Amino acid sequence: MSQGARGDRLLLARLISWLVTTAERAVFTPTCGGCGWPGVWWCARCYGELRPLSVFTHRCQRCDRPLTSDHSRCPDCSSWPPSLVQARALYLYEGPVRTALHRVKYRGERRRGEFLGELLASSAEGLVGKQCSAVRCVVPVPLHHTRLRERGFNQSSLLAAAVARRLALPLEEGLVRLRATATQVSQDRAARWENVAGAFAWVGQPLEGTVLLVDDVVTTGATVIAASEALITAGARAVIVLALARAAAV
Repeated sequence: MSQGARGDRLLLARLISWLVTTAERAVFTPTCGGCGWPGVWWCARCYGELRPLSVFTHRCQRCDRPLTSDHSRCPDCSSWPPSLVQARALYLYEGPVRTALHRVKYRGERRRGEFLGELLASSAEGLVGKQCSAVRCVVPVPLHHTRLRERGFNQSSLLAAAVARRLALPLEEGLVRLRATATQVSQDRAARWENVAGAFAWVGQPLEGTVLLVDDVVTTGATVIAASEALITAGARAVIVLALARAAAV
């Protein structure tokens, strides 16, 4: 396929995406992400069940995993590469947050994804902290093109776009998934790492400085490590991960 044909397809895809998004914004009525109660994004009960990671007294300073005590060793990030400086997330991945993300990913609720993106964006600077001043751009974890075509959008791109706007940083989408990896859901730790090893590449302009990598959920860290390695190869000096949710354990 010629470069011109690829460009035409990209423009067409963007036009279709814009039309779908505009139509959904016009007709989609908010419902609670947890229980489906009409008229609100969170009903009072489900909102009360949300658990921001900030409520946990003990969390890993590097990967944000809740710990049982201040002296607990975190197994998730002990083998992370030094270039992956830290991971931060807004909520524990459970209950209404899990349900809301499933509605976005498996029911195609793009507008809810935009709402969740605004939630993450409103806390982004506080979550990233002092490292925020070093960030040069925001990059979403990509879907493979086959899954993107099926879903119609990338939920991580919705989150990343909101974060980039809030932080007044460029949104760069040159990270690509080279193969259609199996879903990480229900896989054990070893299988997750094997599944995404070498699955990403950078096709954009060379990177520099610190990159803020945005994903919807961090579990073992396998996906963000594989993505970070591609970003470092492309020239990034360091990577910080920002996610809507963090799983307690696998």
